Amino acid sequence: MPKRAKPLTELEVRNARARQKAYTLPDGKGLYLQVSKAGLKTWVVRYRLPGSRTATPASIGYYSAMSLAEARISAIQIQRDAKEGIATPGVRKARHIAASLDAERIDEKERADAETENATLRAVARRWLVAGQPQWADQTYRKAKLVVESYFIPRLGNVDMRTLATRDVRPLLLEMAMRTPQLARKAKQFIGRIVGQAIDEGLRGEESLLRLERLLPTRQAGHMPAVTDSESRLGDVMRAIDAYENRVVRAALLLTAWTAMRPGVVASARWSEINLESREWNVPGKEPDGRNRMKTGKDFSTSLPMQAEEVLAEMLQRTQGMEYAFPLQARQQSNHLSRDSLSKALREMGFRGEQTPHGFRATLRTIARERLGIEIDVLEAQLAHAPKDETEAAYARMKFRNKRREIVQDWADYLEELKIGSNEQRLQLKVG
Repeated sequence: MPKRAKPLTELEVRNARARQKAYTLPDGKGLYLQVSKAGLKTWVVRYRLPGSRTATPASIGYYSAMSLAEARISAIQIQRDAKEGIATPGVRKARHIAASLDAERIDEKERADAETENATLRAVARRWLVAGQPQWADQTYRKAKLVVESYFIPRLGNVDMRTLATRDVRPLLLEMAMRTPQLARKAKQFIGRIVGQAIDEGLRGEESLLRLERLLPTRQAGHMPAVTDSESRLGDVMRAIDAYENRVVRAALLLTAWTAMRPGVVASARWSEINLESREWNVPGKEPDGRNRMKTGKDFSTSLPMQAEEVLAEMLQRTQGMEYAFPLQARQQSNHLSRDSLSKALREMGFRGEQTPHGFRATLRTIARERLGIEIDVLEAQLAHAPKDETEAAYARMKFRNKRREIVQDWADYLEELKIGSNEQRLQLKVG
């Protein structure tokens, strides 16, 4: 005699979970619970019609819409009907419906997973990069991509932008502020814009901006670290640059120091702009695609000191046939040197917080005025600061062209003298 199944309890039915394969839980008297791979629970009863040798399964409902007690009552009725020769139709249809429901649940889960991934910081930030690249300068895009791929995604990539809060980004930004303060300030701007992207996409409400205003340590705005009060320390800077191992970065830093041009313009210098014979560098105000090359958007020219001839000749030999004077370095995405490489080099030399590439502009403006007695108007013209009106700008370009040629050479000679140092310093260098 076959062993009778132990009746199920409501707790057993409720706690039945999906497994790798479908399985059944018998209740007895032909009733059992069928659990699919997707976790769908179906009540099935087996009945035998008069004269039939095999039992026929019939799906009679789904848990929890049909409770265990209700399933038992339905099973008793089906068994009574079977004894009278009444079959319960729809077995194949019920199986098809069950399979369809399983597929719908799987599709629904896949859709939910796709929506979740679509809302992650990783996905939103990458869409923000794609949307912004056509409008940004190459340098801006590279920095934004660096922050997204190297900082945001490794730490916050799986965070849901629908619920992202200030407390989620605060630890990362503070850590960045300790190590790379300038990049941390950029990262704060970028995360704010990524949140804006999420708002534009409807993932966040219009008023759900992060509170970032006082998140980072305050600093004196508008001033890049620069040596402006110590000839001895400026000499240390020039000696360190001259001895720097990477010849491409060394050359770009020297040109930045001699001309006081913005480091981004130096890093992207093209050979088509440079005339070594006349020692002239003519920088177009705009890139071919319309983006500003110079901050003012106006064409600018500067003479080059004699010291630049040897440095640029070396670069010319290294870059034969290339467009840019300072070729890209390892792991860079652009076709030319990154200005961040110049900042990194000065930090490696030990001048963190003392001198930046952009700071050479302040160094020229302050020390050249105090030590070399150069007129402030001439210095302003060399720094390519925008005059108040176009008439004044045109007048400055005409009036100071020869004077600017003189001060560029005088300034390069002055920096060379500081690099060599006093007789005592020269003796120490030789002994060393």
